[in-house]
Amino acid sequence: MGRQFMYLYKYNTNFSNLQKDVEGMKLAKDKVQRKVDAAGRKLEKIEETVEKWQNEVDSKIDEAEKLIQAKENNPRCFKGLCPNWITRYKHGKKAFKLKENGISQLLDKNNFPFLRLEDEVAHPTIPQEIWLRSTKDYVALESRTSTEKNVWEALNDESIYMIGVYGMGGLGKTTLVQGVGRKAMEEQLFDEVVLIEVTETPNIETIQLKIAKKLGLKLDNESDVADKANKLYERLKMTKKGKKDEKGKEDEKDMRPVEMNKKDEQDEKGDEGDEGKKDEKNMRPVKILLILDNIWKDLDLDAVGIPSKDDRGGCKLLLTTRDLEVLNSMNSTKNFQMGTLNDDEAWSLFQKMAVLALLQNLCYGFM
Repeated sequence: MGRQFMYLYKYNTNFSNLQKDVEGMKLAKDKVQRKVDAAGRKLEKIEETVEKWQNEVDSKIDEAEKLIQAKENNPRCFKGLCPNWITRYKHGKKAFKLKENGISQLLDKNNFPFLRLEDEVAHPTIPQEIWLRSTKDYVALESRTSTEKNVWEALNDESIYMIGVYGMGGLGKTTLVQGVGRKAMEEQLFDEVVLIEVTETPNIETIQLKIAKKLGLKLDNESDVADKANKLYERLKMTKKGKKDEKGKEDEKDMRPVEMNKKDEQDEKGDEGDEGKKDEKNMRPVKILLILDNIWKDLDLDAVGIPSKDDRGGCKLLLTTRDLEVLNSMNSTKNFQMGTLNDDEAWSLFQKMAVLALLQNLCYGFM
């Protein structure tokens, strides 16, 4: 009974407190939005808790402002001589509940750490490369169909861990593996697809840094090439929970190196051996397609930190080179040769490339 009386007795105080909290919530909302905008410019992914908080804040602000407006429009009884005590009681109760059970909780920094100045609202992401999104440079050629089909079948074969495509320069080896990699991502055959060019004069550290950057792995603190190789090796052998959520997406937070998974399972489960084994069974390797383009000579995979053969985890390699001997020296499991184009295909390709070049020149001319 005392609380019901307080809704009437502290009617104006409750609304005054509500108004202050609404203003505070608007300030907090603006601060969070500035952090969200800054994260967006850095191509970072906004945390789901932040997006949910923003939606709830908008809802509570709208609800509070409507209640405050209803207070101002509260009709009085006896020709305006006496307040409408029933309406006053209902509004006072709503104002108190809204502040205590809604707004105050949304402003609690313990519940939402990102409200603190130093806490982040997002996490870094790995931007998808242009070649994975665009097919504008891809020209379908009948003589390439069989090679592409063979490479695709090899990618689907779990027993094949290294695939090679070889042939003279200018035949379209890079274009072919890009098309296969794009299809692999579209059909979710792999969790991640990475392509780097090795070049004629390969540098182990440069290759390591290229791969690491595209995997979102920082190697800046590793001064030694061997240390970089160890860290890259662990990243390429990461595991994750095998089950998918309702949206069909895998939880990135569950990705971790195989050795870390084993250690964590032991630490967390302790004596619960059976439970630990059950969780370990739910883990699967992260499937990564690593495309090494334009290899000119035998590349020491161990020195780079690239797992292969039985110890590869979920990593599969797709290589391109001009020389079959390079693939043989690297023990490539399955190799496919790209032959020259026939006369009709060569002429058709020349016409398409000429038209594209002409259109580009015309566009530059109008700029």
